[in-house]
Amino acid sequence: MKKKILSVLLCVCMMGTLAACQSASEKKNADTKNTAASKSTGESFTPSNEMLNTLPEEPVGEENEFEGLQIALSQRNIAGSEWYEQLVKVAQIEADHLGVKLTVYDGEDDITKQMGDIETAVNMKVDAIIVNPKDSSGLLPAIQKVHDAGIPLTVVNSAMSEEAAPFTFVSADVENSGYQGGFELAKAFDEKYGWKDSVKALVLSAAAQEKESDLRRWGQINGYNDYMLEKYGKSNLDIVAYQYYNWQPEPAMTVTTDVLQANPDLDIIFSACDGGCQGVVPAIESAGKTGKIMITSIDGRKSVLKWIKDGDKGVVATVSNDPRIMGKWAVYLAAKQASGVTTPATFNVPNTCYTKSNVDDVYDADSTY
Repeated sequence: MKKKILSVLLCVCMMGTLAACQSASEKKNADTKNTAASKSTGESFTPSNEMLNTLPEEPVGEENEFEGLQIALSQRNIAGSEWYEQLVKVAQIEADHLGVKLTVYDGEDDITKQMGDIETAVNMKVDAIIVNPKDSSGLLPAIQKVHDAGIPLTVVNSAMSEEAAPFTFVSADVENSGYQGGFELAKAFDEKYGWKDSVKALVLSAAAQEKESDLRRWGQINGYNDYMLEKYGKSNLDIVAYQYYNWQPEPAMTVTTDVLQANPDLDIIFSACDGGCQGVVPAIESAGKTGKIMITSIDGRKSVLKWIKDGDKGVVATVSNDPRIMGKWAVYLAAKQASGVTTPATFNVPNTCYTKSNVDDVYDADSTY
């Protein structure tokens, strides 16, 4: 992003008290490692406006603030995802700045491997663990070992079952993100075509049995329906296909191509993330329907912002879901927990909706994301 986050809407929601782990000074004493898991310094963390206004790749903590701490990041997958790569990249930048040794484990989209990675981190007796879970509840046995070892837990990006509490969850309000995008899609379609008795839609949900994916879908559909209900007192949404694409462009392109062959009169597409959108657009192009099908998405990637700016691909909205901001805050809050400070149960990063009306405020051709 070329500008600082203006009018920061980063919500810090205190939903309960999280048990803090060990202080930085205790880290230096191997004999007492992880023995202060239930002991807090009594401090609670509240971010300053200066911290909240940092640029996406700008560190939020002080240099060497947590020197010597060891933190593990269990990432559900890395390869093939620009989004995941950016999260890990900026998490490492923050860790280096703070003096934290960050060990990154790549779950390779395999829940069994991710469980093993988490257990390895527990056995290494790290000071804190960050998890971007592949499955909302499938990792619970490994998470229980984290708690049994007295290691503070931070969950980033993908929602984790409440049974895994206590943890700090660093993400965006993705249901609200979906709602904003769905509302803008309905508005754009209505402004262009007016009322149509049946608007045929493809819903591209990212992953089956995943809470993060469900929340986005619910939000998008509710946003669309609310616009139509508010204006017309009824909805015209006709979902003709519902598919998964596992957060990746290639499967999104494949399923979109298949749906277009069966439904050549498709009107709109709900994409759960910009990775999916990056597969949807070429599929539409191959079908010779560029600009004839409207799309809404979530993430705020540079490439998708450009499509909105140019207005020639049919993409009408995307909502900020910046992995760089999530990555750095996950590391910083995990370090805070490890030093004995109580952190929020939920820490939401900004989720601004971008359309043709405001995309110029944020689009930067030189951005890394």
